[in-house]
Amino acid sequence: MSITITPDLPLTPTFTNGGVFLDPAFRAILAREFRLQPVQVQLITAEQEWTIPAFLRTAWLGKQTLILGAGFDKTGIIPNTTPDNYGVMIATLAQELATTRIDTLEIRTAQHIPCLTDTADKVELNLDIQPSVDAIWQKLSSNTRKNIRRPLKMGFTSVVGVNSRLFDEFYQLYRMSLHDLGSLPHPKAFFTDLMQQCPQHLAIFVGYIDGIPVVSSVNFVSQTEVYGAWSGIHTDYKKHNVFLAMLWQMVEYCGTSGRTTYNLGRSSAGSNPHQFKLKLANRSHKIYYYKIPTPQPSSTHSKVQGAASWLIRNTPEIVMDGLSRALLHKFY
Repeated sequence: MSITITPDLPLTPTFTNGGVFLDPAFRAILAREFRLQPVQVQLITAEQEWTIPAFLRTAWLGKQTLILGAGFDKTGIIPNTTPDNYGVMIATLAQELATTRIDTLEIRTAQHIPCLTDTADKVELNLDIQPSVDAIWQKLSSNTRKNIRRPLKMGFTSVVGVNSRLFDEFYQLYRMSLHDLGSLPHPKAFFTDLMQQCPQHLAIFVGYIDGIPVVSSVNFVSQTEVYGAWSGIHTDYKKHNVFLAMLWQMVEYCGTSGRTTYNLGRSSAGSNPHQFKLKLANRSHKIYYYKIPTPQPSSTHSKVQGAASWLIRNTPEIVMDGLSRALLHKFY
């Protein structure tokens, strides 16, 4: 059994079909934002070999944490791993990390590991576009449909694309929303890097009333899914249901662009955002947060023996003879 941890190679694709979450450019941007190092973990046993995308965090005094799923649980997706062997892989990984300098293994995953304690309350909500957008509309409650129509009657319009104007409008609303919530936003440079280096993975939505940007979101897109990553809403327009109108128009965007799933992102179970997204979602699953301390192997030499060894190397032979008579019995 062996483990090898190597840094990501800059802008060299590691996986061809992993979407944005396994894209080396995206991983590098995310790592810079959270002061991490993107790495690849090669774990080999007699039965199997795993290549695990991860992030390494080095804290004060050199303490290191290996993270699977930094920022988004999907950044910890492990190719060729099934739910049946996921727990075995994690147990093997934790065991092998004991031979390294890494103190802790942190995991964000949709996979349940029965022997570990979940430290969060996150739930991911999805809307599967089946059998059609029209059929989904008919299944919505009459109150939800009425609330979606309300901003449309006020002249609500929207644009989906990737350009500097949409980006600026998104960031203005995103920063306003985070201020209202009392949370810190990502800096504008973070999103600028995303737009410049990962434009093929992005779709920016901006909704307007009377030409004023009132709601926005940055979404990750793949061949099958639209993932709502960040959003913003104008303080003065929250009461007009513009956020719900945006969610529904993103459902329509999924339908017209051939995507089969609109991922509404994570929320704390039972929270207001969670309850709100349930108006549309037709599938949900738990996101588990695990933290596993890595037991470090005990030193083969005690502190006393180490101190004695240093003293022996740095004293004249006559003193060393005296130390032998006084201390040798301690190291049988």
